[in-house]
Amino acid sequence: MEERICTLNTPDGGANIAFRLKRSSRNRNLRVSVRDTGEVILSVPRGVSDAGALDFLRSQAEWLIATLGKMPQYPTITEHLQSEPWISLDGHRAHVMLDESKMRTHWVADPVRGETIIRCLMGADRDSELMNALSEMARRYVPERVMHLARKIGVKVNSVRIRDQRTIWGSCTSEGGLSLNWRIILLPPHLHDHIIYHELAHLSHMDHSKGFRQLLHRYDPDAERNDHSISKLSPVLMAMCR
Repeated sequence: MEERICTLNTPDGGANIAFRLKRSSRNRNLRVSVRDTGEVILSVPRGVSDAGALDFLRSQAEWLIATLGKMPQYPTITEHLQSEPWISLDGHRAHVMLDESKMRTHWVADPVRGETIIRCLMGADRDSELMNALSEMARRYVPERVMHLARKIGVKVNSVRIRDQRTIWGSCTSEGGLSLNWRIILLPPHLHDHIIYHELAHLSHMDHSKGFRQLLHRYDPDAERNDHSISKLSPVLMAMCR
């Protein structure tokens, strides 16, 4: 769903609201919803014009502004890294140092020494540049970590993709393909690996049955505690770069 912008009239003037338009033949009515991350979804039946969809969204301005005003205020990714300057790379906790660059955004990482420097292009959107840098790091290090853990437990993985998933940490296919959220590197190493073990267990059990839970616990004896920890962190981390 492509992100769009709509200007809503409020008592304080115009407010620009980012939203995603979702068309589906299963939708019988127009509906506006707000996810836990603050993302606004405008669901409409197929055949409704863009103009008609926007008119409906504007008609919900009072409710939408009030609902968004009640949403928790989460830190930006810049604020997060300034207060929690750590990421997970190759099973290690790496300290993050932020700097500026006159040429382009780039990064240097040394997982073994536990050091990472991210230099963002001066004058650019810092959050956007950090997201791009962290996504690159995730594509560089997460697949290797997946393969290492898969070999450790004797599971075959055919492919690993890093994506900007909006509500989930990962998914898998019956063909042995894993998709993981780039935000996984913002988790501590033991939670980072727990996400991977969770998807590796799904390769044998494509559900959350008792068999799945037993296998996950074999891979990660602290699975229940780690699940709870991730549930507490998810709203904050998933809201970043939205």
